[in-house]
Amino acid sequence: MKKTLLISSCIAMLGLLCTAQGAGTLLWDMSFTGTSSSPSAGNIVVTGADGNAYTTLSPNFGGGSVTDDIYNSVSGNRMTFTDSASPIKMKDNFSFVVKASLNAGSTSNWPVLFGLGEAGSWNLKVNYTKGDNAGWSFSPEGYSLSNQISTAGTVVQGIEQTFIVTVDTGANNTGLLTLYLNGEIIATATLASTNRTNELLDTFSLGGRPISTQNTQSADFSNVQLYQGVLSAEQIASLSGNVPESATASLSLTGLALLALRRRRPQH
Repeated sequence: MKKTLLISSCIAMLGLLCTAQGAGTLLWDMSFTGTSSSPSAGNIVVTGADGNAYTTLSPNFGGGSVTDDIYNSVSGNRMTFTDSASPIKMKDNFSFVVKASLNAGSTSNWPVLFGLGEAGSWNLKVNYTKGDNAGWSFSPEGYSLSNQISTAGTVVQGIEQTFIVTVDTGANNTGLLTLYLNGEIIATATLASTNRTNELLDTFSLGGRPISTQNTQSADFSNVQLYQGVLSAEQIASLSGNVPESATASLSLTGLALLALRRRRPQH
C-alpha cells in the first residue's frame, strides 16, 4: 500500500512538472528534403501538431538551393512562404523558431536573416549590424518599436544556431518582443498597442525581408517552427539543445522514487 502511494505521489509530481513546461502549442514544423539547384514545394516537409501534413503552407523559392536537406539562401535572393489558413493574428501571442547558420558576409549594412508578418507591408525582421561588435536586433516595417535593447558581439559565422522570437501581450495590450539565441536573451523591444493589428500572421521569409529582395543574407536553414502562445523557459531550453532545469528535476524525482522502492524491497 505504501509502495503504491509512493508511486502515485511521484507520478502526480511528474505530471505537474510536465504541465508546467508547456506554454506554446506547435502549429507547424517545416524542414527541407532532398537536393535541388532549383528547389520547389517538393523540397519542403511541413507537419502539424498531430504529426500529419500541414497543407496550407506554400513556399516561393526566389533563389538558392537545397542540399542534403538544408536550404541555402544566396545573396540577392531569399525564400518566402505563406499560410493560406493561418489561425494567428499579429495581435496574438506567438513564437517563431529558426535554426540557421550564417555562411558568408552580406553586401548590406543591415543583413536580414528572417522575417515574419502579414501579406501587405506589416512585418518584423531580425537583422544584425555589421562590424567588429555586431549584434542582432528587430527591424520593423509598418510597425513602431520602442525600448529596443540588443546585445553586441553575438553574430557568428559558420555555426548552426537556434533563433527564437516570442511575442507576449502585456497588460496594456502592448507586445513584448524577445529574441533568444541558443536559449539566451539577446534582444528585446516593445510593440505599441496601436500596432497590434487583426492582420493574419501569414507571411514568412528566410535569408531576407518578407516583401523585398533587399538586405539579403546568405545562410543555411534546417528547420522552422511556429507556435501559438509564448514558449516556456523549458521549451526554449529544449529547442535550443539545452537541458531544462525542470527536466532535470523530473529525472531526480524518478530516481528518488526508484531508490525508495528499492529500499522497501523485502530482504531475503
